[in-house]
Amino acid sequence: ALAFVLKNAGVTPVVYEASDALASGASGNPFGLYNPRLNALRTPQSDFYISAYSMALRTFATFDDVGWMPSGALHLMNDDKKERRYSQMVQNWNWDEGHMRLVDADEASEIAGIQLAFDALHLPQSGSVSLKKLCAAYMNDVDYHLNAPVDDPDSLDSDAVVLASGPGVFKFLPDLPLGKVRGQITQVRATPQSEKLKCHLCYGGYMMPAREGVHVLGSTFQRWLDHSQVLEQDDAENLDKLAQNIPGLESGLEVVDHRAAVRVTSRDHFPVVGRVSGRRDMYVSTAHGSHGIVSSIMAAHVIADMILGRPYCLGTDSVEALSPERFI
Repeated sequence: ALAFVLKNAGVTPVVYEASDALASGASGNPFGLYNPRLNALRTPQSDFYISAYSMALRTFATFDDVGWMPSGALHLMNDDKKERRYSQMVQNWNWDEGHMRLVDADEASEIAGIQLAFDALHLPQSGSVSLKKLCAAYMNDVDYHLNAPVDDPDSLDSDAVVLASGPGVFKFLPDLPLGKVRGQITQVRATPQSEKLKCHLCYGGYMMPAREGVHVLGSTFQRWLDHSQVLEQDDAENLDKLAQNIPGLESGLEVVDHRAAVRVTSRDHFPVVGRVSGRRDMYVSTAHGSHGIVSSIMAAHVIADMILGRPYCLGTDSVEALSPERFI
């Protein structure tokens, strides 16, 4: 994402990728669900995600084919905590109903195309995107090197270095309070009932509408694991979450594929983006967690502003909330 933003600003980025392919980590999932992070209040953190969500939508629209499916998302209000949070969110964010609104179970069912038992928060512009295609579009006309791990960033012939290396960031910045979270997605063959689904469903897990007869279910969230091996019990967990929230929809779903990956998260569950403390020419973009599709492109604009000496595209409070120096 940062290479894309810098290239468009007239800078020449060079990307060093340790693996043998782009999008080989968490971005290797076939499709990714994008939403803003759903906060009840307006804070510097929520303002970042609001801007990031809008930026992502505008960016996706510039590409011809990134598998973009903006068919909306329903976030089911399946407990009292979500009912309070989503209601406060609609009031405090004050978005137009064309972008966010609360719907009762009957209207949610009509939007989804299947029967739902819960009221929901409806985000009509939310959806999913092909992560591999998106990364390929970002890297169009960018100089990049595969199988090119970097042991010493200072050895690179560059004006600035950005550490945007997922779990690889631990090697370079071991003092940042970061952690790893493993997640596994499950792909299932659609049934005559499930293929009626017209939008994305979020319920503590998620289900995407079928593409070429296959749904993506996700995702487990395991802080205690840091490997990417597929676990059969995780497929069962993803199906069980679906069954708990939309009973019967799981019936007949056949697992056809699955994938696990490790994401990076921070102690305060917010990305770490900005200049590395004590280094004039080194920056970091990490800890995007499960919202990396939207947060990574906004982070790219923030770091580009810093590198190029431009006015910030975000408010100062949000930029300071992102900074690695917040942990000092």
